[in-house]
Amino acid sequence: MTKSSMKIYDKIDLFQNIERENLTTMLHCLGETVRSYKKGEIIIMDQEHVEHVGIVLKGSVHMIKEDLWGEKTLLAYMAAGDLFGETFAIQKSTRSYVTFVAASNCEVMFLSLYHVLHPCPNGCAFHLQITENLYNLIGLKNIQLMEKIEVVSKTSLRDKILAYLSLQAQKQQSRYIDIPLNRSEMAEYLHANRSAMTRELAAMQEEGLIDFDKNTFILKKE
Repeated sequence: MTKSSMKIYDKIDLFQNIERENLTTMLHCLGETVRSYKKGEIIIMDQEHVEHVGIVLKGSVHMIKEDLWGEKTLLAYMAAGDLFGETFAIQKSTRSYVTFVAASNCEVMFLSLYHVLHPCPNGCAFHLQITENLYNLIGLKNIQLMEKIEVVSKTSLRDKILAYLSLQAQKQQSRYIDIPLNRSEMAEYLHANRSAMTRELAAMQEEGLIDFDKNTFILKKE
Protein backbone atom coordinates (compact mmCIF):
# COMPACT_ATOMS: atom_id res chain seq x y z
CA MET A 1 0.00 0.00 0.00
CA THR A 2 1.42 3.42 -0.98
CA LYS A 3 1.99 6.25 1.49
CA SER A 4 -0.57 8.45 -0.32
CA SER A 5 -3.31 5.81 -0.11
CA MET A 6 -2.41 5.17 3.53
CA LYS A 7 -2.99 8.84 4.33
CA ILE A 8 -6.44 8.66 2.71
CA TYR A 9 -7.36 5.49 4.57
CA ASP A 10 -6.28 7.03 7.88
CA LYS A 11 -9.15 9.52 7.48
CA ILE A 12 -11.83 6.87 6.87
CA ASP A 13 -13.99 6.40 9.96
CA LEU A 14 -14.88 2.83 8.96
CA PHE A 15 -11.21 1.92 9.51
CA GLN A 16 -10.88 3.53 12.94
CA ASN A 17 -8.90 1.54 15.53
CA ILE A 18 -7.65 -0.90 12.89
CA GLU A 19 -3.87 -1.17 12.83
CA ARG A 20 -2.14 0.00 9.68
CA GLU A 21 -0.34 -3.30 9.25
CA ASN A 22 -3.73 -5.04 9.04
CA LEU A 23 -5.21 -2.76 6.38
CA THR A 24 -3.86 -4.56 3.30
CA THR A 25 -5.02 -7.94 4.59
CA MET A 26 -8.39 -6.53 5.59
CA LEU A 27 -9.06 -4.88 2.22
CA HIS A 28 -8.20 -8.10 0.41
CA CYS A 29 -10.49 -10.06 2.74
CA LEU A 30 -13.37 -7.61 2.14
CA GLY A 31 -13.05 -7.76 -1.65
CA GLU A 32 -11.87 -4.19 -2.16
CA THR A 33 -12.42 -2.62 -5.58
CA VAL A 34 -11.83 1.02 -6.55
CA ARG A 35 -13.60 2.87 -9.36
CA SER A 36 -13.39 6.39 -10.75
CA TYR A 37 -16.46 8.41 -11.78
CA LYS A 38 -16.86 11.63 -13.71
CA LYS A 39 -19.07 14.45 -12.41
CA GLY A 40 -22.74 13.64 -13.02
CA GLU A 41 -22.15 9.92 -13.50
CA ILE A 42 -24.55 7.61 -11.67
CA ILE A 43 -22.89 5.32 -9.13
CA ILE A 44 -25.97 3.49 -7.83
CA MET A 45 -29.41 3.70 -9.42
CA ASP A 46 -32.72 3.91 -7.58
CA GLN A 47 -34.09 0.35 -7.14
CA GLU A 48 -30.70 -1.19 -7.92
CA HIS A 49 -29.58 -4.04 -5.68
CA VAL A 50 -26.78 -2.89 -3.38
CA GLU A 51 -24.37 -5.49 -2.07
CA HIS A 52 -21.36 -3.28 -1.42
CA VAL A 53 -20.59 -0.37 0.87
CA GLY A 54 -19.17 2.65 -0.97
CA ILE A 55 -16.46 4.84 0.53
CA VAL A 56 -15.58 8.17 -1.08
CA LEU A 57 -11.80 8.37 -1.48
CA LYS A 58 -11.72 11.57 -3.55
CA GLY A 59 -14.39 14.08 -4.59
CA SER A 60 -18.00 14.04 -3.41
CA VAL A 61 -21.20 12.04 -3.89
CA HIS A 62 -24.85 13.13 -3.63
CA MET A 63 -27.78 11.01 -2.49
CA ILE A 64 -30.80 12.02 -4.57
CA LYS A 65 -34.46 10.99 -4.63
CA GLU A 66 -36.55 11.64 -7.74
CA ASP A 67 -40.36 11.57 -7.67
CA LEU A 68 -42.78 10.47 -10.40
CA TRP A 69 -42.74 13.95 -11.96
CA GLY A 70 -38.97 14.15 -12.20
CA GLU A 71 -38.49 16.51 -9.25
CA LYS A 72 -35.20 15.77 -7.52
CA THR A 73 -34.44 16.15 -3.82
CA LEU A 74 -30.92 16.24 -2.43
CA LEU A 75 -31.15 14.11 0.71
CA ALA A 76 -27.50 13.97 1.75
CA TYR A 77 -23.99 14.59 0.49
CA MET A 78 -20.81 12.63 1.14
CA ALA A 79 -17.24 13.91 1.03
CA ALA A 80 -13.90 12.09 1.12
CA GLY A 81 -13.90 9.46 3.86
CA ASP A 82 -17.70 9.14 4.04
CA LEU A 83 -19.72 5.98 3.48
CA PHE A 84 -22.77 5.54 1.30
CA GLY A 85 -25.13 2.71 0.37
CA GLU A 86 -24.67 0.93 3.70
CA THR A 87 -28.30 1.50 4.78
CA PHE A 88 -29.59 -0.38 1.75
CA ALA A 89 -26.89 -3.05 1.55
CA ILE A 90 -27.63 -4.14 5.11
CA GLN A 91 -31.34 -4.72 4.41
CA LYS A 92 -32.67 -8.14 3.50
CA SER A 93 -33.90 -6.91 0.09
CA THR A 94 -30.67 -4.88 -0.56
CA ARG A 95 -32.63 -2.59 -2.91
CA SER A 96 -31.67 1.08 -3.07
CA TYR A 97 -34.40 3.66 -2.46
CA VAL A 98 -32.35 6.52 -3.90
CA THR A 99 -29.78 7.33 -6.57
CA PHE A 100 -26.15 8.09 -5.76
CA VAL A 101 -24.47 10.49 -8.19
CA ALA A 102 -20.91 11.76 -8.49
CA ALA A 103 -21.17 15.44 -7.54
CA SER A 104 -17.63 15.95 -8.82
CA ASN A 105 -14.98 13.78 -10.40
CA CYS A 106 -14.48 11.20 -7.70
CA GLU A 107 -12.90 7.92 -6.69
CA VAL A 108 -14.86 5.33 -4.74
CA MET A 109 -13.83 2.19 -2.89
CA PHE A 110 -16.36 -0.65 -2.66
CA LEU A 111 -16.30 -3.34 0.03
CA SER A 112 -18.48 -6.44 0.14
CA LEU A 113 -20.95 -5.97 2.97
CA TYR A 114 -21.38 -9.72 3.27
CA HIS A 115 -17.70 -10.06 4.11
CA VAL A 116 -17.86 -7.12 6.50
CA LEU A 117 -20.69 -8.72 8.50
CA HIS A 118 -19.57 -12.35 8.26
CA PRO A 119 -16.10 -13.08 9.69
CA CYS A 120 -13.89 -15.20 7.48
CA PRO A 121 -12.63 -18.66 8.55
CA ASN A 122 -9.24 -17.13 9.34
CA GLY A 123 -10.74 -15.28 12.29
CA CYS A 124 -9.14 -11.94 11.37
CA ALA A 125 -9.00 -9.63 14.39
CA PHE A 126 -10.25 -6.59 12.48
CA HIS A 127 -13.71 -8.03 11.67
CA LEU A 128 -15.29 -7.21 15.03
CA GLN A 129 -13.87 -3.68 14.97
CA ILE A 130 -15.02 -2.87 11.43
CA THR A 131 -18.52 -4.20 12.18
CA GLU A 132 -18.69 -2.00 15.26
CA ASN A 133 -17.52 0.97 13.21
CA LEU A 134 -20.13 0.25 10.53
CA TYR A 135 -23.06 0.28 12.95
CA ASN A 136 -21.79 3.46 14.55
CA LEU A 137 -21.64 5.16 11.14
CA ILE A 138 -25.15 3.97 10.26
CA GLY A 139 -26.33 5.66 13.45
CA LEU A 140 -24.56 8.87 12.46
CA LYS A 141 -26.16 8.74 9.00
CA ASN A 142 -29.59 8.52 10.64
CA ILE A 143 -28.74 11.64 12.65
CA GLN A 144 -27.82 13.45 9.40
CA LEU A 145 -31.19 12.57 7.91
CA MET A 146 -32.92 13.84 11.05
CA GLU A 147 -30.97 17.08 10.65
CA LYS A 148 -32.29 17.33 7.10
CA ILE A 149 -35.85 16.91 8.38
CA GLU A 150 -35.20 19.57 11.01
CA VAL A 151 -34.04 22.03 8.34
CA VAL A 152 -36.72 21.51 5.69
CA SER A 153 -39.55 21.40 8.24
CA LYS A 154 -39.02 25.10 8.99
CA THR A 155 -41.90 27.24 7.74
CA SER A 156 -40.06 30.10 6.02
CA LEU A 157 -37.14 30.05 3.62
CA ARG A 158 -35.15 32.29 5.95
CA ASP A 159 -35.63 29.88 8.82
CA LYS A 160 -34.51 26.98 6.61
CA ILE A 161 -31.35 28.86 5.65
CA LEU A 162 -30.59 29.79 9.26
CA ALA A 163 -31.25 26.24 10.46
CA TYR A 164 -28.88 24.81 7.85
CA LEU A 165 -26.13 27.36 8.55
CA SER A 166 -26.58 26.87 12.30
CA LEU A 167 -26.06 23.11 11.98
CA GLN A 168 -22.91 23.69 9.93
CA ALA A 169 -21.64 26.19 12.52
CA GLN A 170 -22.23 23.67 15.32
CA LYS A 171 -20.35 20.96 13.42
CA GLN A 172 -17.45 23.26 12.56
CA GLN A 173 -17.58 24.91 16.01
CA SER A 174 -17.29 28.35 14.49
CA ARG A 175 -19.43 31.19 13.17
CA TYR A 176 -17.02 31.30 10.21
CA ILE A 177 -18.02 28.28 8.14
CA ASP A 178 -17.45 26.72 4.74
CA ILE A 179 -20.37 24.81 3.25
CA PRO A 180 -19.84 21.92 0.79
CA LEU A 181 -22.67 22.94 -1.56
CA ASN A 182 -22.86 25.47 -4.38
CA ARG A 183 -25.94 27.70 -4.66
CA SER A 184 -27.93 25.30 -6.86
CA GLU A 185 -27.14 22.37 -4.57
CA MET A 186 -27.96 24.38 -1.46
CA ALA A 187 -31.35 25.37 -2.91
CA GLU A 188 -32.03 21.75 -3.80
CA TYR A 189 -31.10 20.64 -0.30
CA LEU A 190 -33.44 23.25 1.23
CA HIS A 191 -36.28 22.41 -1.18
CA ALA A 192 -36.18 26.01 -2.37
CA ASN A 193 -36.16 27.96 -5.61
CA ARG A 194 -32.59 29.09 -6.32
CA SER A 195 -33.57 32.65 -7.28
CA ALA A 196 -35.73 33.02 -4.17
CA MET A 197 -32.91 31.68 -2.00
CA THR A 198 -30.38 34.05 -3.60
CA ARG A 199 -32.70 37.02 -2.89
CA GLU A 200 -33.20 35.89 0.70
CA LEU A 201 -29.45 35.51 1.25
CA ALA A 202 -28.91 39.04 -0.09
CA ALA A 203 -31.64 40.39 2.22
CA MET A 204 -30.12 38.61 5.22
CA GLN A 205 -26.73 40.06 4.36
CA GLU A 206 -28.24 43.54 4.00
CA GLU A 207 -29.86 43.20 7.44
CA GLY A 208 -26.57 42.17 9.01
CA LEU A 209 -27.64 38.63 9.92
CA ILE A 210 -24.96 36.97 7.81
CA ASP A 211 -22.11 37.74 5.48
CA PHE A 212 -20.77 35.48 2.77
CA ASP A 213 -18.36 35.11 -0.10
CA LYS A 214 -19.04 32.14 -2.34
CA ASN A 215 -19.16 29.11 -0.01
CA THR A 216 -17.79 30.89 3.07
CA PHE A 217 -20.37 32.25 5.50
CA ILE A 218 -20.18 34.32 8.67
CA LEU A 219 -23.10 34.09 11.11
CA LYS A 220 -23.62 37.44 12.84
CA LYS A 221 -26.96 36.84 14.55
CA GLU A 222 -26.62 36.85 18.35
